Amino acid sequence: MVLDLLTLTAVPTVVGAAEAVRQQDEMDADAESPERRAPFHLVVYCDAQSKKRDEVHDTMAVLKDGKLRLWPRDRKTKLPKPHPETSESPHPFTGFYLPFPTEDLPHRPMPARPILGLVTTIPPSSAASSKSTDAKPKLNWVYADRETRELKYGPRVKARDHAVGSWDWTEDEEGITLEDEECLVAVEEERGGYGWSVYWDPDDNRLKEMDVGKEKRVLRCSFERRLAKTRRSRIEGSSDEDSDG
Repeated sequence: MVLDLLTLTAVPTVVGAAEAVRQQDEMDADAESPERRAPFHLVVYCDAQSKKRDEVHDTMAVLKDGKLRLWPRDRKTKLPKPHPETSESPHPFTGFYLPFPTEDLPHRPMPARPILGLVTTIPPSSAASSKSTDAKPKLNWVYADRETRELKYGPRVKARDHAVGSWDWTEDEEGITLEDEECLVAVEEERGGYGWSVYWDPDDNRLKEMDVGKEKRVLRCSFERRLAKTRRSRIEGSSDEDSDG
């Protein structure tokens, strides 16, 4: 009788554990679905009432100086325009969603939705560019610096100390969100049209509590996904080591 009672009380525990595993498997599969791993660029939509709006609207996110910057895009190629003075064309953000490694995150009871990170290809080194063009591109993690609120990119060991996600898309799968909110803004760091950077504004107050909000122009924007015309399998095939930069 005692053995039977022990068996009966163990049944709910076993069923509950099995259900938790099933739910976890479903959430993991969704986080790594082909749709979330489709590479995309980020294009800016800005309807702010500002004379600077045209410097931001319809630009795209690029990688420059370790940060996500905004850059005019060519209407034909849909890629960054060459700078009129330097002919520079920075590397466009070309990224997709990828679960951030759980070993770098606080322990959470199962089932728990994976923390979706955001990775991007980075410019090839001069040594790599001289080799075969079939080489897999390197990936870095995109993160929001918790002290400055700047959006930056770097290896996992650097990103994990900051806001790494969860990133996601809006209900229409057009815009991107960080921690469930469309909370990215454009900040004018230098004048001349090429000095705008992307910042994280979780309080939706144009970074008023930060020095940057007091000294620099901040425009609310929507950052929208545009699927990239690239060799998707090459990017997805990059190893975890590549993701670490």
